[in-house]
Amino acid sequence: MDHENKPSLRQRLKPRERSPKVTWALTVCLLVGAMLGTHLLCQMIGTLDFSRVRFSSFFHHPTIFLMNLLPVALLIALMYFATNRAWIAFLAPSVVLLIMEFVNYFKIVLRGDPFVAEDFLLIGEGAGIIGQYELHFPVWFYLSIVALIAGTVVLMRYARGRIPKRLWWVRVTGVVLCLALGAASWCFLYTDKTLYEQQLNYYCFSGDRESEYRASHGFFWSFLRSIDEAFPDAPEGYSAEAAQAVLARYDDAAIPEEKRVNVVVTMLESYSDLSEFDTINFTADPYAEFHALQNESYHGSLIADVIGGGTINSERSVMTGFVYPHPRYRTPTNSFVRYFKANGYQTDGAHPGFDWFYSRNTINERLGFDRYLFMENYFSALTDEEHAMDDVFFPAMRDIYTQETADGVPYFSFSVSYQNHSPYEDTQLLGQEYVSHEGLDDSAYYQINNYLSGVADTGKRVAAYVDTFRDDPEPVVLVFFGDHKPTFGAGNCYYEDMGISAAENTSEGCRNLYTTPYLIWANDAAKEVLGFDFTGEGRTISPAFLMAEVFDCCGWEGPAWMQYQREVRETIPVMHRAFLFENGGELTETPADEALYREFLIVEYYMRGKPRPYSFEPAE
Repeated sequence: MDHENKPSLRQRLKPRERSPKVTWALTVCLLVGAMLGTHLLCQMIGTLDFSRVRFSSFFHHPTIFLMNLLPVALLIALMYFATNRAWIAFLAPSVVLLIMEFVNYFKIVLRGDPFVAEDFLLIGEGAGIIGQYELHFPVWFYLSIVALIAGTVVLMRYARGRIPKRLWWVRVTGVVLCLALGAASWCFLYTDKTLYEQQLNYYCFSGDRESEYRASHGFFWSFLRSIDEAFPDAPEGYSAEAAQAVLARYDDAAIPEEKRVNVVVTMLESYSDLSEFDTINFTADPYAEFHALQNESYHGSLIADVIGGGTINSERSVMTGFVYPHPRYRTPTNSFVRYFKANGYQTDGAHPGFDWFYSRNTINERLGFDRYLFMENYFSALTDEEHAMDDVFFPAMRDIYTQETADGVPYFSFSVSYQNHSPYEDTQLLGQEYVSHEGLDDSAYYQINNYLSGVADTGKRVAAYVDTFRDDPEPVVLVFFGDHKPTFGAGNCYYEDMGISAAENTSEGCRNLYTTPYLIWANDAAKEVLGFDFTGEGRTISPAFLMAEVFDCCGWEGPAWMQYQREVRETIPVMHRAFLFENGGELTETPADEALYREFLIVEYYMRGKPRPYSFEPAE
């Protein structure tokens, strides 16, 4: 048989020659189709539950549909003009956009909050957190990979239209037009908060949860809106002179030498008191030791800005008095740590996690700490585990306290525990049952009870830790508070299963999801020095006001910034990230005194700058 004239495989696969018009028409049609395919695929992932009802809801809101389509179209067009290859124009943007969509999906499923622009500044932390979870990839993840491969192959084979080299100016013009249109869209559309808020897609999304509210507007539009939110401008009416004029009403007050006591603050990871909900059927009490300690302490509630993650927001709010969102702390910044240091205190702290997480190794130094201990430089020698749990952490903190106070120099410490950090085992019971199985599926039952087992152990460790200070002749004040509640289920759905409203932007839902306890305890030596019994129920406040509460118990005036905070706290004790304020016992969208709130933002913005000198003579 004669094989000489038989075409090779390469020749058989080679596209047949077409006229330029047909080639260009096919290229444009395929590229537009690929762009629409990417958009629709992203739209399906953005529904979070992959339901047809949610997917179709976007078609009933043309503005939402187009505002999410535009960035996809511009990116693909820009890439085409830049590379002159249709398949690259499709593949490169689609990979990036789909990765962003799935990051948003997994972040909501695992942590309860959406992927926003600010998260790009915490990529390392996010990778470290995700590594602790077992990811369950939905079928749409694999369908997306298939779609990317199929689309790329089709475009490589059939979308062969290219702009000739002699028409280089067409490509340059195309790039410039795409960039110009993108810039104009950003300035006039994506930064328009009113346009965003006017689009109500609540037919199958809940407007009461941030993740659902953002999903109802489509991921890309919401993400682009978050860029503007991540870099807030100076508040209206701001000037350094205006802030200085407010602070000039107060004089920085040093801590009286005869009233100097040691202050040790411990933030308890994911610690919350679920016994506040009467809808939960407890079969045992995981809070017995903690409640006993509350009864002999001054105690109250915080309304944190985060749930399930974002620990650093509560942490730095307490250290600085700043409300959400926080600055980036790229340079030395004002803080209460610096105030203690100016009063002659040693300042240190510890966290049994890695020093790079949330950049604590560099930022804590900028906040004024003399020293900070992490796994790398301290706890790794005390445990073989990846992180030190409370059975290691609290004895270590007592040893550090003993060593650091041996020279009689007053001591301030701010430390962060790790135990109770998510994820929580959801396939078996690791400890005692605290909540019955009734009304809960297996995953909810295991997660909730395993979390409560950790919380119960923390309560015992804290109680034992406090006991070591009772008869200590050195006066010491101990402060404990929870940074946030845990995430339970995708989008915190297990709270609803326990009969707890999880509507974030309502007064009830906000309190349910964001309330954590704080307590301020003092030994007898400190009570004698300060003349206060450190008992009673305190107010409900934002974390930014907690240190002022501590100073009130100690009878210290504090710096001018704290004195001003007290004035604000009396009128607006809670300022939540969802722009909810404590007003007449309810959380509302309107602060009790709008002029005071605007003034507070001006003063706070000023305080976020470089450290200001105190008006008293710093202690040696």
